[in-house]
Amino acid sequence: MQILSTGKMSKLRITNENGRLTKEEIEKMIKDAENYKREDEEYKKKVNAFNALEDCIYNMKKKIKNMAYGVRLNELEHVIADTTKWMENHQDTSVDKVQAMKEYLESICMREFLFSELLIKLWYLMKWSFIY
Repeated sequence: MQILSTGKMSKLRITNENGRLTKEEIEKMIKDAENYKREDEEYKKKVNAFNALEDCIYNMKKKIKNMAYGVRLNELEHVIADTTKWMENHQDTSVDKVQAMKEYLESICMREFLFSELLIKLWYLMKWSFIY
């Protein structure tokens, strides 16, 4: 067993030196430990997926503050709000669904961010073309 925060390794050894445990009990304890390890790994994946989705929502909220106001901005705010509600109501969902929701949010927001940047560049080009 490795402690993730410190990187230290330790091993657990189950023995029957005093004759209190039967061989079946020892095997059951080992099997249970392996099952708990798998459960812990799945839980860690889920937590990491939810954290990544939360980070994505935070970053998208931060980016839309820099965008020009308009209909598209309102749509983005709704998509972000809907994703936040979905995340709160689907805590028991699979890791794959959480990752799919993150990819969906990123695809919609990135498309709009690129569109917004394009509009800004066009505006600057038009502005400079009138000056000269």
